[in-house]
Amino acid sequence: MSNNLDKRKTLDKKGGALAILIAILWSANPLAAKIGLEDAPIFRLGFMRFALGILVVVAWGIYTKQSFRISKKSLIPLAISSFVVPIQFAFHLFGQDQTTASHGVIMIVTFPLWAAMFSHFYNKNERLNKVRVFGLSLAFFGIIVLFWESFNNNFTEYLIGDALILISALILGARLVYVSHITQGINKIHVVLFETVFGFTSFFIISMLFEKNEFVFTQSLIISLFYLGVIIAGFGLILQTHVLKTYLPGKVTFFNLFQPILGVFFAWVLLSEEPGIELVISMLLVFIGSYFALKK
Repeated sequence: MSNNLDKRKTLDKKGGALAILIAILWSANPLAAKIGLEDAPIFRLGFMRFALGILVVVAWGIYTKQSFRISKKSLIPLAISSFVVPIQFAFHLFGQDQTTASHGVIMIVTFPLWAAMFSHFYNKNERLNKVRVFGLSLAFFGIIVLFWESFNNNFTEYLIGDALILISALILGARLVYVSHITQGINKIHVVLFETVFGFTSFFIISMLFEKNEFVFTQSLIISLFYLGVIIAGFGLILQTHVLKTYLPGKVTFFNLFQPILGVFFAWVLLSEEPGIELVISMLLVFIGSYFALKK
């Protein structure tokens, strides 16, 4: 997309409020995934989540009288953006299935740090400086502390899960920067619809081929799917794409630094995952590091 189409602006009060709302919603996403994985296999949970997202996106598009006609020049960037969505979400679900919700929250919320690093090379208005590099270093040291907790407490089974979610966060950070760029010339409803349809199709095929275990719709699974599908894959992605289209990604992702605190708190209250001292230190380092890394 040409730079002269770029109409993104610095974050104002309205954009800040929306970014805070997005941060709150996404902070509970790992918990919802953890709960859902107790009752459904990974890819089945995934395609049900994307199916609900499709319904919300289509309903929203009809309600707001959006055009679903897609131009030929938009197909390639839409395909690229959509292709990485199921990959990123698969890493997240596989990882979350092998670690705690608290660990998952801290790992996934590093995506704004990755976004800041990618933005440094992709957008001349969001270059890293010494203060931001210091913040990145501090935040990533917090991740090392979390890995150290697993070694120190012999919770080595968490290491693979933590690493997979960290990879998911890296992919997510790169995708958000790319989405912020391509939506300067593409209708945001097309981006979200492509992502949810591609995610549903790929997860459905894999689930039908490899997941043979029967399951039942428990109350907790229904709640998990509602949150993952309607709140996040539906309205969450629509809201996130709108904000990324309107504002510079580095500014938007700044408010995600609240996610570690909120996510660990939700895991403590809802899943009784009482935070240990290493988890608290890791959370604070990620929070403080993100503050410096994402400020101008």
